[in-house]
Amino acid sequence: MSAGEALRAQAPVGGGPARLEPARPGYMRVGRSAAVEVCRWTRSALLGGPMCYKRWYGVSSHRCIQMTPNAPLCNFRCQFCWRPHGARGGPASWDGPEEVVEGAIRAQRALLIGYKGNPSADGGRLLEAMFPRHMAISLEGEPTIYPWLRELVAAARRRGITAFLVTNGSVPARLRELRAVPPHNLYLSVYGPSREVMERAARPLFTGAWERVMESVSMMGDFERAGSNTIMRLTLVRGLNMVDPDGYARIVRSGDPMFVELKGYTWVGESTRRLPIDAMPSLEEMEAFASELEARTGYRVAEVDRRSRVVMLARDPGALELARERAARIRARIEELDAQWRRRYSDPADFRPTRGGTPPWPGGWIRAGRPSRSAPPAT
Repeated sequence: MSAGEALRAQAPVGGGPARLEPARPGYMRVGRSAAVEVCRWTRSALLGGPMCYKRWYGVSSHRCIQMTPNAPLCNFRCQFCWRPHGARGGPASWDGPEEVVEGAIRAQRALLIGYKGNPSADGGRLLEAMFPRHMAISLEGEPTIYPWLRELVAAARRRGITAFLVTNGSVPARLRELRAVPPHNLYLSVYGPSREVMERAARPLFTGAWERVMESVSMMGDFERAGSNTIMRLTLVRGLNMVDPDGYARIVRSGDPMFVELKGYTWVGESTRRLPIDAMPSLEEMEAFASELEARTGYRVAEVDRRSRVVMLARDPGALELARERAARIRARIEELDAQWRRRYSDPADFRPTRGGTPPWPGGWIRAGRPSRSAPPAT
């Protein structure tokens, strides 16, 4: 029995709502290992400002929970990560997926409810934020280490919440499980065009990391066929891994994702202890590197977000159209679900978060592909 199988053989701890514990402004621990933090773009959207680049895939920032099921456990020590490098061992026990999802919803509500007293807040968006419809499993740590990730995605979807998974690809066994319940968006981060560069940039804590990531890359087509938007993310750091476009192009051709995103490193947080400020590439440098990939892969630049320094390349017009169709179907389903709670709430002042139990709004099965009201598959 592998280590992953042994973890899944253990029963998760359940039996009641996960405890919420504020850790710092805008950040709340959920149960034994999960956490939620309010994203800067959630704050921007609530104040009537712009939303993040995930809008390209149908995500509304004010309705998105930025969370992790296993803070801060990660098996990489990326030089460019703005988080502190956390613990190497997992918790003594894990909360179950139902407790994690409901706890994350309650935490998001608790963190945002104070905006009711902010005169600059957009009242309509604030009320919608109390009924989140997206979950970005990306806050910190490596989410595929969590033993019941498949069940967590299913629990979110049963509540009418789409899942947006960001992974370093180091646990391909977990991704194989997840193909049965695909997230709406699968982000697979590739931190170098070769084994040498990847290991220097990501500093994995185990041997064979490159082979595992490449195995995960090989599954991207499976997820696309299952209904996920597949995105390969290249976090580029000047002087570290912003090299060898031929190597990156080989990986892109191998995985054949719908989209490739080039994300420029930002000199913030703990990464400032490891890297110099001039490791940040400019947007112009990002666009030049994107042109190198265009020439080698046939992908074409489709979107650019100047605020986040993100350049998105699309495989072909069909990939763009498919992503737009999926987003439109999910928006239609969300409107159906929202119509039910709007009969009860019309103003943020009407909303009172509950302390525990099932979140008080109608959910509904949202598939990554075609919406359906059917029950999720057995897990």
